Amino acid sequence: MAPQNEEFRVQVEGIDLTIAAETRRILVEWLGIDPATEQKQIDREALRLQQMTEDAADQFEQAAPPATDATYQDAVRAKETAWRAAREMVLENELYPQVTPEIRAAQEEFEVGLDQRIKERREAARAAQDPDRWRTRNVRPNPTAGRVVERVWVSKPGWFLSLAEALIAQRIEDNQPVPMTSRDRLADELAELIEDEMRRNPPQDPDLPF
Repeated sequence: MAPQNEEFRVQVEGIDLTIAAETRRILVEWLGIDPATEQKQIDREALRLQQMTEDAADQFEQAAPPATDATYQDAVRAKETAWRAAREMVLENELYPQVTPEIRAAQEEFEVGLDQRIKERREAARAAQDPDRWRTRNVRPNPTAGRVVERVWVSKPGWFLSLAEALIAQRIEDNQPVPMTSRDRLADELAELIEDEMRRNPPQDPDLPF
């Protein structure tokens, strides 16, 4: 590895975690930078913000009046306070304004359109009474379904509960019976359907809801 590349890597590894995370979030989620091909661009921007924060923190510390009776802990706290204030100022002035009002408006328009398409698919599936739409959770959220699942299958893993809630919501939409307790025979029948779906399409982590 070339010396300059090694120096750059060391600098990147020393970047404040908040600065690194926020830089990646803004550049990837809002500005469309692909981390698979443009990671160096993300790192360079985070390094720029890191250096600006360091300069601002030094200025804040120098501007603070010295305390004659300050302890070591006081000095550490003052340094941390200066760093947090500098980091907030740099992110607010240098990073967040990169998300322009036009970008925000476009993102909001996209999200509204996406929500509308999801709603249309759900309505189409409901109108067709697709008996398997719960498998893709293509049903409208229903608070009653959530309460039924909590009462009947409280000890099941997250993915099971997510599918169960979709199945119960579908059955409510279709005016079909739902189990009332864990001892209900219907609860066992529906659990078999859910476990079959989990076997056919196993999640990476069954404890996660999606």
